[in-house]
Amino acid sequence: MSQRVKVTLPDDVVAELTDLAANGGEPLARVVAHIVRERRHGTPAVAPSPATEILATQRPGRSAETRPAWLEPYGGDAAWRAQMWGGIVALHGRYPKALAGLKSGWWLSESHVETLCALVVWRQELDEAGRDPREELAFQARLADYAHVLRQEGGGVSREWHPGAPPGEWVR
Repeated sequence: MSQRVKVTLPDDVVAELTDLAANGGEPLARVVAHIVRERRHGTPAVAPSPATEILATQRPGRSAETRPAWLEPYGGDAAWRAQMWGGIVALHGRYPKALAGLKSGWWLSESHVETLCALVVWRQELDEAGRDPREELAFQARLADYAHVLRQEGGGVSREWHPGAPPGEWVR
């Protein structure tokens, strides 16, 4: 059974929801219903819609034209690269056993770069605003999965990456 409910929201929230609905090609009421169900159940109540996928990737203060924080901005960005390199070095320092399988030259693989940068951003978000222990458990599970991928790649100790200053290929 379902019921219609009338809700009063601040203008800025309505504007954001209207944008989400327009970007996802869905009616405003459907977008709001998806958000409420996701909030209540913690997972989508129905298959993800374009609007809920847009909502999942948006962060406060981020416009739809910018890329997620773990992806390098279009056109390159030296400051982003410096910040991410430092974050990856810090992540390696915090989880040396999990990331021991990183091989020299990992920065030449988009898959490794995006995975490591996503882990850096996720770790930062957990450290700054994590409130649910399930978030930490999910992070640790993904880190363990990535550690397994690194072990499967092999390559020997001689190719092991030792954190330090970024190479010329990274700085470009």
